[in-house]
Amino acid sequence: MLKRNILTLTFASLLSILLIAAWFVYADGEELLAVFPMAFFISWFAIPVILLNGLPVSLLSEKLTKRFSNNQRICWSFVIHAIFGLGFIFIVGLLFESQTLIRDFSQFWRSYEMFFIASIITSICFWVIDECLRFCLGKKAEVF
Repeated sequence: MLKRNILTLTFASLLSILLIAAWFVYADGEELLAVFPMAFFISWFAIPVILLNGLPVSLLSEKLTKRFSNNQRICWSFVIHAIFGLGFIFIVGLLFESQTLIRDFSQFWRSYEMFFIASIITSICFWVIDECLRFCLGKKAEVF
């Protein structure tokens, strides 16, 4: 389990940072090669957030869904990852810009829309990588 969580953290972090960088490069109309410097820049901010939010959400999801059947577990795991991905930006808003979030939601949304997209991308990457590794490592465990 710990091995899979570390692999999930590593692969999901890399994938989500590259996807977020690609999104920003595409939105700015830059060249494709600009993805790598952008990914390096984004990683300075994203990796601590992923460690503090993504890993605990995956562990919580695993703990809450362990008693379900495989299909139910997959669905509930997605729901948990998506809810925390959606909710993350609102938690950040409550912590750092609660006045804007409460009084002028449209201004808050305009300021944090890109972070919302990045949070959703990261949560879906965590879910996909975790489920793929669970499947692959589970099959490997059955062989041995």
